[in-house]
Amino acid sequence: MMEAWGERGLRVARKLGLIFLGNLCYALAINLFLEPNHIAAGGFAGLAIALNRYIHVPTGVFVLVLSLPLYVWSVPVKGWSFMLLGLLGSVMYTFEVDVSALFLPVGTGDLLLAAICGGALNGLAAICFLGAETNSGGTDLLARLLLTRHRGLSLGTMFLFCDGAVVLVSMLVEKNLEIGIYGVIGIVVSSFVSDRLIAGMNRASIYYIVPSGPSEPIARAVMEGLERGVTRLEGEGMYAHSRRDVLMTVVKPGQGYKVKALVKGIDPGAFVFMAHAAEVAGKGFLEVDASESIQREKKGKKGP
Repeated sequence: MMEAWGERGLRVARKLGLIFLGNLCYALAINLFLEPNHIAAGGFAGLAIALNRYIHVPTGVFVLVLSLPLYVWSVPVKGWSFMLLGLLGSVMYTFEVDVSALFLPVGTGDLLLAAICGGALNGLAAICFLGAETNSGGTDLLARLLLTRHRGLSLGTMFLFCDGAVVLVSMLVEKNLEIGIYGVIGIVVSSFVSDRLIAGMNRASIYYIVPSGPSEPIARAVMEGLERGVTRLEGEGMYAHSRRDVLMTVVKPGQGYKVKALVKGIDPGAFVFMAHAAEVAGKGFLEVDASESIQREKKGKKGP
């Protein structure tokens, strides 16, 4: 019982830590780069930046106020636990963004550099919220709720509509096409960073080994030395029509050199080749079911 509570406490602490870190990235993106340069890189935060000259409300408060009706809407759709964790993230977002705005300097006046840096930080924040399995409100939540009413559209299309509307508003308010282009650059950079990090977190290498002698010693060395499973396949060399064992093992990228060293030390004549794997689930890697894997592929998106 105590162990179960301890594990649950660690999971909660990890989620809270990721939410805090994600909101910190959003705060840095907004206050260092995006807001000082009037770049609305999507989201409710972008809408706040675009309308700041007319409604002098802190960005964090603006996002929270707009998100509250969405959380009420989310209760019958997503459940109370989703709503409460997301609302906690939004409150933390408001605090971190608005407090840090009081002392953070302007990062740069270069619009292109600001769009790139702000977008990159938004992408990092998206990864943190993905790891916490929640969101901090804004267009991320809006897009997911709208999908429950418009199931014929994809999540990416819904994000495009929501963030495209924000960029359009910013261009109309600023009466400047160029500022809208920088907003689009920020959105693209954010998506690129989050997508690359998602792929990188779950990368692995597949090693195929064709021994010149018995396969058992090599398989045993990999299983005991690297604590990785090994699968034996039956192969046939088509030149001599000789039957050979083919060993297959999946390891993390940093273990590749160990595989080669083990094989060379046992069977210098073995043939080894490697292939990259971008999505690996199972013992020793990302342990998710198929539905969670699909959701992870779709959720590489920024929050507010």
